[in-house]
Amino acid sequence: MLLELRIKNIAIVDELDLAFPAGFIVLTGETGAGKSILVDAVGMLIGERASAEHIRTGTTEGSIEGLFSILGNAALIKRLKDLDLLSEHDDQDELIIRRVLSSTGRHRVRINGNTVPLATLQEVGELLVDIHGQHDMQSLFRSTTQLDLLDSFGSLLDDRAAFRETYQAAKKLQQELSVFETQTAALKEQADRLQYEREEIESAAIQLDEDMALEQERQIIAQVHMLAEVSDELYSTLYEDDRSILSRIGHVEWLLERLLVVDGRLSDAAELVVGATAQLKELTGRIRDYQEQLDANPDRLEQLELRLELLNRIKKRYGGSIATVLNHLDHITQELDGLTVSADKKEELEKNIETLQTKQSQQAAQLSKKRTKVAADLNSQVNKELTDLHMKYAIFHAAVEKEGKESLNPNGQDRVQFLFSGAAGEPPRALKDAISGGELSRITLCIKTVLAREDQVPTLVFDEIDAGIGGAVAERVGTKLKGLGKHHQVFCITHLPQIAALGDAHFSVEKVVQQKRSTTQVTQIGKKERVGEISRMLGGMKITAAVTKTAREMLAD
Repeated sequence: MLLELRIKNIAIVDELDLAFPAGFIVLTGETGAGKSILVDAVGMLIGERASAEHIRTGTTEGSIEGLFSILGNAALIKRLKDLDLLSEHDDQDELIIRRVLSSTGRHRVRINGNTVPLATLQEVGELLVDIHGQHDMQSLFRSTTQLDLLDSFGSLLDDRAAFRETYQAAKKLQQELSVFETQTAALKEQADRLQYEREEIESAAIQLDEDMALEQERQIIAQVHMLAEVSDELYSTLYEDDRSILSRIGHVEWLLERLLVVDGRLSDAAELVVGATAQLKELTGRIRDYQEQLDANPDRLEQLELRLELLNRIKKRYGGSIATVLNHLDHITQELDGLTVSADKKEELEKNIETLQTKQSQQAAQLSKKRTKVAADLNSQVNKELTDLHMKYAIFHAAVEKEGKESLNPNGQDRVQFLFSGAAGEPPRALKDAISGGELSRITLCIKTVLAREDQVPTLVFDEIDAGIGGAVAERVGTKLKGLGKHHQVFCITHLPQIAALGDAHFSVEKVVQQKRSTTQVTQIGKKERVGEISRMLGGMKITAAVTKTAREMLAD
């Protein structure tokens, strides 16, 4: 509830410092005194539109500050903590909001000393104050608010929470399945690629250093004719020519033997000749074998060319050498072993999702059934309140519309819409489209009266609730407001004495001239002053003893 309100340099207000009690609070005063300024100030304090035009003429800055009690407002306390606007060091029972308007257009908003954007102020403000007047868009007009009110009225919040838990669990599993399927597709694509690479390398049956051996063989076959000619000449030089090396070394051996007959000192030289002869014969044999192995087979050369082309292509693709290709093959094998896609996991996820979807469909249907029953009870009670206010042609209808399985949301499968008709023969339409300015506050009052214990917004402001009514109806409106004040802090700006007389607290608003400038003053008045104010509202400019007596009687009730 609003405990204190400070207004400085707003419209024709110079400076106001007000403290408010709980219960039903009435504000009265002459037309033009500035009552609407108070409503506007509270509206700006909870995030309604503000501009430099609201600043008092002759000043460059205006401010509104409110001190609120948030004791027991669990939804608001949780939201403040979520927004980091209420810490352990802050007073957990009170909230301070300050809004400063500047002629430069740079307005500032602070909540508990923290600078916040206007959107945050609006989010917090809608949990603090609800303003009802001819030109205000009400929280009551929002479908989400209407659903919340219906569920609160029917004690269905626990059922809704149970459904939401199932809904969120199913949604989480759906997300897990989607991620799993995405990952599975990616893994399958990766596995297919790796499997292709492994098959390509393995089918080539590559051996380490194979390319070097094949390249050497290719060079030999490519130059086989030259090698044959050179080996032939070498063989002839060693053995076949008339003056071959082996024939000449035989002559060397004969000459040496003649020397040894006379002089034995060269006996060891004979061993050298024998050794040389043996090595030359071995060399000759190897040359002969080499000649026999030389083969100018064009088919083999083609095979080598094709094999080397394959090896070079694979080397280029997988690392540049036979060694890196074989290392890549080992790496692929290890990766494929790690890329296991579990069909069992997908089947398990799908089964759990199906179970939860069945459960949430059942919960949504049951919740919808209960809402329909609760809506009928709400319709009955609100229409009774409307009749009590002599709105005999008015019809209120809380419609529960099923949106179908495909439209499940965290609150179920229903959309709740408050419908209203204020004229005979007219079908009910959406509340925001069907209601007139004079009816707005009264229909809201009826709904708030029925939902008083469920509505969590602590402070209600009713502006122009008395438009178009009087007499007994006015007294009934006042009685309902007073009853509403038992569960909320209720502010009502009124011109009707029947309503004003029922207030738990009464504030008088008047416009005075100070230093040749008009300014609004607001004063909480006691019983004596209230008699005078009620008399003024009853009798106008001329207040008689009878009027004063009537005023006393009204306040005495």
